[in-house]
Amino acid sequence: MKTFNEPILVTRPYLPSLEMYKSKLAEVWANQWLTNNGPVVRRFATRLAEVLDVAEARTSLFVNGTLALEIVYQALGLDTPGAEVITTPFTFVATSHALRRVGATPVFADVDLDTLCMTPESAEKLITEKTKAIVPVHVYGHPCDLDGFERLAKKYDLRLIYDAAHAFGVKVNGKSIADYGDASMFSFHSTKLFHSIEGGLLTFRKPELKAALERLKNFAIRSETECDNIGTNAKMNELAALMGECCLDVLPELISHRKAIYDTYAEVFEGQDNVRLLPRPEKMYGYEITHNYAYVPVLFKDFETRERVYETLKQYNIFTRRYFYPLLSDFEPYRTTTGATPIARQAADCVLSLPSYHGLDLADVRDVAKNILESVK
Repeated sequence: MKTFNEPILVTRPYLPSLEMYKSKLAEVWANQWLTNNGPVVRRFATRLAEVLDVAEARTSLFVNGTLALEIVYQALGLDTPGAEVITTPFTFVATSHALRRVGATPVFADVDLDTLCMTPESAEKLITEKTKAIVPVHVYGHPCDLDGFERLAKKYDLRLIYDAAHAFGVKVNGKSIADYGDASMFSFHSTKLFHSIEGGLLTFRKPELKAALERLKNFAIRSETECDNIGTNAKMNELAALMGECCLDVLPELISHRKAIYDTYAEVFEGQDNVRLLPRPEKMYGYEITHNYAYVPVLFKDFETRERVYETLKQYNIFTRRYFYPLLSDFEPYRTTTGATPIARQAADCVLSLPSYHGLDLADVRDVAKNILESVK
């Protein structure tokens, strides 16, 4: 097995050249405008709408994805006392934390073993008179069953909000994944495929929602003399937007390299019974998928094998991530949450996210994969 002299991390942020970023800072210094919807933020918002093929009137930028979720939950009425929201336990804690922070109760549904996304069938079993919304997650950028959730939301008159934190740039049957549900949230955290250091974006179906979102992220201030709700400070600043523009300039290159990394792992793992790479994401639920290859998750046969591989790789300077483990229902705030999720639990016990980031050499990817195969023998 190969020991790496420099650590191979599960991810690293893409950074433009320091000279490029410094040269672009001149615009910010000239404007003397750092926050409160400055010119760089406005330009970044326009470019994002173009990339996602969504009208700018149906988008809103935020300081991070977590607050974007929290605010859209509030704007769509999930802060109603006693509201329950069906979501997945196989996700990052922000999905459910944001629900709890607006006063809603998450109820966990199970996932599909091939995509690890929540299924409409599992969600429907949990719908009660208290249910106000469904929040599926496009796990690892794999699209959920979009048609299934749309039918479910219409059948029970529920809000449909997608946590699309992993899915920036993904298309379904040629249509941007940003154009589904009542709203979708994209995270631009520095660990993501595409980032603005920290940041988040909401896309939404009804343009009239924008005014409420814009106010809520600015303390719900309506004018110099009016404040009509309880809002917060969730505005993106100019420096973050500038970094986002730099990353947007090279987005096709970032995705292309991630795909090459995925393909390299797939080649080494082909025919292996003891390491299961999630199915190639070009086709799911009958959709034609244009993927972003943001993550490379693999599943092992059991918890003990996953733990052994996870710890063994560290000895060779390879750092993976048990993403997502443990389930949200194992965290203290959610241990009383209802809903049986055996497939999600199996996934959490067996999954490992492998190193994938811009600049990772494909020869190193091949050696990481070979080390994994040695570890499971």
